[in-house]
Amino acid sequence: MSFAAAVKKRLSGELPSYLAIFAFTTGAAWLCVLDIVLKQPVAIDFKSFYAAAVAARRGLDVYDVEVLEAIATELRLPHDPTFPYLYPPFFAHTFSWLARLRPSIAQQTWSSIAVVSYGLAATFTVFAVRRASPDPLGAARRTAVPTVLIALIAFLTWALNLRNSLAMGQVNPLVLAFLCAALALSVARKDVPAGLALSVAAGIKVTPILLAIPWVIERRFRALAGLAAGFAALVLVSLPFGAGPAWLEFLRRLPRMSHGAKIPGLFAPGTVPNFSIAGFYARLFDGDAAAVKLASAITLLLLLGAALALAGRSPSPPRSLRLLLPLLVTMVVASPFTYVHHVLYLFPAALYALDRAAAQERRLEMGALVVLLSLATIDFPYVYDRFKGRLPELALSVNLYVLLAIYALGMFLLWRERRDAPTARESPVPASDREMASGLATARR
Repeated sequence: MSFAAAVKKRLSGELPSYLAIFAFTTGAAWLCVLDIVLKQPVAIDFKSFYAAAVAARRGLDVYDVEVLEAIATELRLPHDPTFPYLYPPFFAHTFSWLARLRPSIAQQTWSSIAVVSYGLAATFTVFAVRRASPDPLGAARRTAVPTVLIALIAFLTWALNLRNSLAMGQVNPLVLAFLCAALALSVARKDVPAGLALSVAAGIKVTPILLAIPWVIERRFRALAGLAAGFAALVLVSLPFGAGPAWLEFLRRLPRMSHGAKIPGLFAPGTVPNFSIAGFYARLFDGDAAAVKLASAITLLLLLGAALALAGRSPSPPRSLRLLLPLLVTMVVASPFTYVHHVLYLFPAALYALDRAAAQERRLEMGALVVLLSLATIDFPYVYDRFKGRLPELALSVNLYVLLAIYALGMFLLWRERRDAPTARESPVPASDREMASGLATARR
């Protein structure tokens, strides 16, 4: 087949629908956050990233909060205090080119990258959802853009509070794009590229490494090899930017950035806005770091172990996506510090679950998902401040309780998928249904 014929075949197939999804999602995100992108000064979290990028360019310690504070004062960056930089050095050093831009231009550039990243994340997720569709008409769905799927993407832009991530200047949309790319490649059985994509997500944020655990159980060694090669590449790529000493410093400080630890320059672990598992236990145990570490480790192992046990060793693509809901909730609450903008990471699991509920006309299930997702991104710590008296410690973790309810719902969906799997194997799709799917797919082309 000639190159021109191959391009023509691709253009007449799935590519236009994915381009449409990307354009729509990016456009919807722009409308959602346009005022932030155009008017916002340097955001409070981006201030730390920008100061770390300046420190990296100058060969200074990006993990010394006093260095970052001095840079922020020198450049007259807004907000007080300057939060410490807590991510692996790859991010600060490879994005040090942002420090060449004026802070306001760098902020706008960063927000634009976040919007495009969200569009890519949605496109990758739709690819995974279509490839994993167990419907007889799944082949037909791959060449069309279902209206309900587009509506769900637009809904999640608001429900998962993309505005909060942009307003804070957070890195979440960029990490989400690589996480969803790894998911799409994994569903397509492109194991090495999937590992490489996940290595970038984990190389920026660390906690996405939890998504590699199912690969260990499924013995997908090519994906794990891609992940290891990706980590090695991140280190090598960052070395020309002067990140060598920073990697050693990051590894040295890592134990002091774990659950229950008090990080210089950052809020105490028990601060109310932190609704991670560690934050919950820090409030419950009055800051006892040893108790917080132990209780957090046990809880997270139980959450992770229960989800993996229910998924089985060789889950089907649909069950792999069902596993995402409890797995991503675990990833979100596993961080030592979890805030409202981290709920954005539920996007791929939420889109798949809502799409399946809509396709199967499970209205109660869809309604429960919509309500829980919307509640999860309400800034309840702000609500707490409206009360005059002091609330009980157990009443200060509403966001966490909602996330755990989403985890429970995800476990129920995973159990139902596993329960129905034998039935699906025993009752193959009738030939007439396969012919109808094939005919619809041909007609749509």
